[in-house]
Amino acid sequence: MVESDVVMGQCWRDVADVLEAGVRRVLLYGPPGTGKTYAALKLGVSGGISERLVCTEDLTTGEITGTWMPAGAGKWEWREGPAIRAWSGSAGRGGRLVVDEVDRASGDALSTLLAITDSTDSARWRNPETGQWVKPGPDFSVVMTTNIEELEDIPVALRDRFPVAVRIDRPHPHAVAVLSEDLQAAALNGSFGDAERRVSLRSFYAFDQLRRALGAPRAARLLFGEIGATAILDALAIGALE
Repeated sequence: MVESDVVMGQCWRDVADVLEAGVRRVLLYGPPGTGKTYAALKLGVSGGISERLVCTEDLTTGEITGTWMPAGAGKWEWREGPAIRAWSGSAGRGGRLVVDEVDRASGDALSTLLAITDSTDSARWRNPETGQWVKPGPDFSVVMTTNIEELEDIPVALRDRFPVAVRIDRPHPHAVAVLSEDLQAAALNGSFGDAERRVSLRSFYAFDQLRRALGAPRAARLLFGEIGATAILDALAIGALE
């Protein structure tokens, strides 16, 4: 697929330009199934690591920074969490931390995220095993994602740490390119020709996989129901003729 300006979309050009400019705190928001997490894990990450953290109402501080784990024979050892691993990254320079569904974090987890995502000069954390203070490496970056439509729903203190927020309204071409060619145009548009019936990128992936094993009619029916399946199969037939 050719990545023309039309295919790429303004939102993804904005994300690429922001990361290229060296901004290390970016928030991606908008409808689900547009590849926000895919892009957060891949874009602007060169040679470093990407750690992912999925927020829930039950997320604990230990799941963010780390926790003590049994090591046998009555011994315990400290296991770093994804945030601290991302702080260190490759050779101590730092990697990428992707925080999904950030609007669902609450209580202690939100307080910990505020500390982890603070500016590089301010952020620090004491390792409970060694007692040493740890700081994020110079290449550490954070991309947070959320499916909310209104930024006002993000806590003010957290929003302040992410001055750049980009609304994602279409899938990234790289995420679409893994689909079969006859699905790519529909996936970029987010539908099979019906603007009111939005189809997530995850559903496109599932349909593409299922139809190889079960055939398109059955795959469409399993994923989208009888009515949706008819519309999708008709759209694919028209697309093939075109």
